[in-house]
Amino acid sequence: MTVSWIRRFRVAWVSAVTAAGLLLAFCGSAGAQSYPNRPIKLVVPFAPGGGGDILARPFAERLGQKLGQPVLVDNKGGAGGVIGTAEVVRAKPDGYTLLINTDAMALYPLLYSNVRFDTFKDLMPVGFISDVPLVLAVSPSLPVNSVKDLIELVKKEPGKLNFANPGLGTPNHLAWEMFSRKAGIDVAQAVYRGGGPALADVLAGHAQLSVFLLGTARQFIETGKLKPLAVFTEKRTELAPNLPTVIESGLAGVHVGLRFVISAPAGTPKEIIDLLQPAMAEVVRDPSFVKEMRAGGYDPFIASPAEAARLLRNEYERWG
Repeated sequence: MTVSWIRRFRVAWVSAVTAAGLLLAFCGSAGAQSYPNRPIKLVVPFAPGGGGDILARPFAERLGQKLGQPVLVDNKGGAGGVIGTAEVVRAKPDGYTLLINTDAMALYPLLYSNVRFDTFKDLMPVGFISDVPLVLAVSPSLPVNSVKDLIELVKKEPGKLNFANPGLGTPNHLAWEMFSRKAGIDVAQAVYRGGGPALADVLAGHAQLSVFLLGTARQFIETGKLKPLAVFTEKRTELAPNLPTVIESGLAGVHVGLRFVISAPAGTPKEIIDLLQPAMAEVVRDPSFVKEMRAGGYDPFIASPAEAARLLRNEYERWG
């Protein structure tokens, strides 16, 4: 009788566990089907006015229209993007907190010893949305018109110039380090919390040069407030066909790419990722958005979650 009772108990327990699992699966599926039913936060881990911020705002507006809920931009700058990225890592994985960062976030484990998250384990890439060139630009008051002129000036008058660093470990910073080492020059650096503040100080004359996202610097180049010297692409970009590359300017092998990727906290349901990625792709393919992006110095670039994960891993291995 005791054995019979134990068997009945086991059957009842297994049935209860199975029912609970089915209920959780149903609830999860129902939650994904109703997503989104409230505003979504898009964290920009850089200061307002920088390249990420300039891209994020029109993208968020259009993504919100596609999803039927507002997508609100939240700037959390500092530490080369680590502070804002960490906030997304800690967020609930429900699709209501997203991150827009560059593929340089793959380098965090290589650059920072105190980062308390793993880019590859704690974040899920939803997809890339943009490719953007980096441009070396100087104050118009500087008597240089080429990379060669700049290198000669730095060597002739050491200590005279200041480089506005948009953030330690940012692609801009890494591009400059690669450039300056190859050129054999050393320029004092002032470190800022993002591309916006760095740009403001170059425009104000407090620093004389920096590496900017073309999208950030373009309007100031066109109005003569910045003087561009070269881009860090491997070949000339259609976004600025008259600008030589750094390689063309005599520094072989000096090129740095930069792409923007949207990510979610690890554990975000696949159903939500599968809903977000096509909506993002629709935004990036929209002719009006493409026109706005290219006018601002950005190139549309679409990649699936799997392809985005592969590209991020490639960046880690290349720089590592």
